[in-house]
Amino acid sequence: MWSSSAVLLLYIRFKNDPDFMKKLLIVALILLMAAAACKKNSDTAIPVTQSSFMFFNGVPEAVYDIRLDSFSMATGVAFGKNTPYQTFRAQLYTIYLIDQRFPNDTIRVGQINLRNKRSFSSYIGFDSANKVRVFRTIEDDLTPPPPLNMKFRVVDFSEAYRFNGTSVGIDVFSQNDRIFRGIGFTQFTPFVNLPGDSTYQLNFPRTDSNSIIPNRLPFPVQTGKIYTLVTVGNAMSSETFKTFTITNN
Repeated sequence: MWSSSAVLLLYIRFKNDPDFMKKLLIVALILLMAAAACKKNSDTAIPVTQSSFMFFNGVPEAVYDIRLDSFSMATGVAFGKNTPYQTFRAQLYTIYLIDQRFPNDTIRVGQINLRNKRSFSSYIGFDSANKVRVFRTIEDDLTPPPPLNMKFRVVDFSEAYRFNGTSVGIDVFSQNDRIFRGIGFTQFTPFVNLPGDSTYQLNFPRTDSNSIIPNRLPFPVQTGKIYTLVTVGNAMSSETFKTFTITNN
């Protein structure tokens, strides 16, 4: 392919030759088309980085609006509710919440680095006395479960106590089969694969004793689904202990 400087030199040399000038014009058009094609390929080569993000509200009586930097992600997220996953450019964001009871107060709860082609979720809650606000962000493995299975994990915003007042984690059983052990306040489990199309009879004893089980939960699941179970309140109290199910896919 001729360069533009070569075309210019030929123009000066043969500008009085009509036949050659027609050929030169064709060459110039080819050069322009090639340059446009290169620019187009360069533009499409720029990678588009995207990440998915979801928010859950575990604070009783609070209704939140949520922003990532200056981007409004959701408004009016009530207690026990979650947003759907939303797509954002992959980068570092600051997370802000506004409790609709106090619209003039913007709460900076933390930062999250949304990585390319990954999914993340965030959870806000309180301790069982509703005094200390806690916030967690988690990367979510949304790869499909094996055939005939579902995926299941627990995010624990509940607290359990021994009789002397010291805190202790909880276990998660399906009837007499333990699924998770020793989940502490604000901790979360990895996803596990379990058979789908079933109803699990979950219970939540203290880690150091399975003799007292104040809370039981029928937990229906479907094959191919991914579930997060969020616990809040006092795990030893049937009055304050609550669970919320998020279907991640």
